[in-house]
Amino acid sequence: MNHDALLKQLPKLLQDWIPDTASIAVANRHRYIAYRPGAHDLRIVPGEAVRPGSIAERVFAKRDRVESDVDSSVFGIPYHGLGYPLQLDNGVESAVAVILPPQSRATPASPPQPLSYLMGHANGVWRPIPVEAVVYCESYEKKTWFYTQRDAFTTSHTLQALSQRLPGDHFLRIHRSYIINVGCIDYIERDERSNLIVTLKNDKATRLPVAQSYVRHVRQTLGF
Repeated sequence: MNHDALLKQLPKLLQDWIPDTASIAVANRHRYIAYRPGAHDLRIVPGEAVRPGSIAERVFAKRDRVESDVDSSVFGIPYHGLGYPLQLDNGVESAVAVILPPQSRATPASPPQPLSYLMGHANGVWRPIPVEAVVYCESYEKKTWFYTQRDAFTTSHTLQALSQRLPGDHFLRIHRSYIINVGCIDYIERDERSNLIVTLKNDKATRLPVAQSYVRHVRQTLGF
């Protein structure tokens, strides 16, 4: 994928949370390879070196999602940045940085926008997965996982964040550790202890318990 094509694709994949006014930079480990200026413009020139302390440099150091304020000592202009690791088709490890004004950090007064994609990580690669392909999400061993019919991915979102940003008319939290896609429910039954168990329509016919604290919410939402 060439640099211009990459910039054309990124806004589509990340449109859930990137405003039109944001600047977007893509870098490999050493240099910026593409840049789309927005209202908060750092005037990055493709080909210039990745600067120490920048969001891109922090992504490579952490090898994970980064969100942070960056002071004016890096580019001469302070900004609030969000960064994700990426891997291009040619195998080059890269980072995408979203550049916003310093005051752009989310506040409780700012309602989160529903997600249409989840960026899933597996085998060293990040993939955008449409939320309608997600069967369920799980919090397990200090990581958040989500599952499609065949694959499992980790995500940088917490389960609490997903409960707020997945479309509420399609996804339902049934346990502190599980969120399910309602459209993927095969059936609900009671076990020998009268606990509700949800069986999902996937290859493994996954069975998940409904926690007692969520039973009323589940029954009211689904109407039974």
